[in-house]
Amino acid sequence: MRFTSRLILCAVVPAGLFVLALAISLWGLTRTQSDFSRYMGTEQAVAAGLSELYAQGLQSGQALRNIVLDPANQVAYDNLKASHQAFDEAYEATLAVVRGTPVEAALLPLKQLRVTQVGVQGQVRDLARSDPAAAAQALNSLETPAWRAD
Repeated sequence: MRFTSRLILCAVVPAGLFVLALAISLWGLTRTQSDFSRYMGTEQAVAAGLSELYAQGLQSGQALRNIVLDPANQVAYDNLKASHQAFDEAYEATLAVVRGTPVEAALLPLKQLRVTQVGVQGQVRDLARSDPAAAAQALNSLETPAWRAD
């Protein structure tokens, strides 16, 4: 092999390896970006949605307890209504994100459990207006088990 051929080979091989390494790095970078975008668009959105569902469930429970403690407190009634509405909105938004994923099967039964809980909360709320002592009893015997079922 001639000297010029060796010299060209010594320049071309490292340059080729550099181009190959650059291509692999760019592929890894785009894949990382794609995976992160998917994570933020689905997993993080699901986590935020589930946290919001939990928070609104706690908020509705607290509002119901405030109603039982003081049936004349109109703010508690407003808070209960607002938490039910916010829960429904968060549920629909989260369900839209998980459509077609394995998480959807776990999220779907939550709607029926929530309907049951809201019904029991309505019974306790209505009972608080007429008989606060019975409402407190119903809160412990009916609403708490419905909440635990969620």
